[in-house]
Amino acid sequence: MKKFIFANQLRGIAALLVVMTHYFGTFFAEQDLLAARTFSTNLHLVKAPWVHIFELEYQGPFGVALFFLISGFVIPFSLRKTSLPGFLVNRALRIFPTYACCLAIGTLAVYLSARYWGQPFSYDAKVLAANALLVHNLLGFPSMDAVNWTLAIEIKFYLLMAFGAAALFRPSPGWLLGFLAAALALTWNGEHGIGVATPLLMELNYIVFMMTGCLFYQHAAQLISTRALLWRSLLTVAAFSWTWSMGPQQGQFPAVTVWYYCAYLVFGACYALRERFRPVRVLDFLAAISYPLYCVHALFGYCALKILIGQGCRYGVAMLITLPCTFVLAWLVHRTVENGSNTLGRRWGAALSRGKPAAAAA
Repeated sequence: MKKFIFANQLRGIAALLVVMTHYFGTFFAEQDLLAARTFSTNLHLVKAPWVHIFELEYQGPFGVALFFLISGFVIPFSLRKTSLPGFLVNRALRIFPTYACCLAIGTLAVYLSARYWGQPFSYDAKVLAANALLVHNLLGFPSMDAVNWTLAIEIKFYLLMAFGAAALFRPSPGWLLGFLAAALALTWNGEHGIGVATPLLMELNYIVFMMTGCLFYQHAAQLISTRALLWRSLLTVAAFSWTWSMGPQQGQFPAVTVWYYCAYLVFGACYALRERFRPVRVLDFLAAISYPLYCVHALFGYCALKILIGQGCRYGVAMLITLPCTFVLAWLVHRTVENGSNTLGRRWGAALSRGKPAAAAA
């Protein structure tokens, strides 16, 4: 829909910000971690002064926060159109085939990296399967690419939305107040030794934030007034701040959460001006490839950069080679895998929804 071009374009910007964070920031700041993830030698690289131009503190958290807000905003539109089984099938085909393809590309890059640097490739089938299915954190396996943690959160958000859709489409604030109270109680109990798994508590922080996007949906669907959107979204952001400040990531508060507040303000401003957004070829292209770009860039990029530097390229030259290759890979995955799986998801979702109530009415 034309008036929601803003959300699509913000998605493309968010993906680009995350790529820039990883290629210009994480690549230097986390060299021990990347050496372990890519089975390569720690080169102890020192960044040139010009790199700081592209490596800004806000990029990663701000980009991820935009992703979460956009998901919270757009998912209810899918729920409104399909049945519960149709929605779940649609989302599964939206997430898993594309991610599995990107993970396969990344795994191949890591294997080649291990061969190049003369190190053993030690990921076994269990680690690969757990990462591909996005359950690695629940099973105690490491994240292979250090970006799929957000996808694991997305999956849980989809499940919550699917089974709580009837409440989401009601204008009453009761469902929101109940959810926020439950999130606060779970976080408090978890931090005081009452059996809530740490990974789930961490993910709960972000799901609370994603609810803010759902409130923007409610306003767009004319379920709530502008005044209700304002006070409910501020209340949700306050609850998000509380769960973060007393949860497993409390050491990052408020240094990281401040960029989530900024994302909330930017998203809100773009939403208010949504009628003024028009197609822009570059932004629309970034939006189209944003999901495979997010999934494929990390492992492929880290391995390519290190091998090129190992071959004698300066970092800047290695980046000029790696970055376009990353975009080409993302575009290829988008054209071959993502488009096909999305089409199949819509078709199967529609078939499963015929003659059945929408998830919103379940």
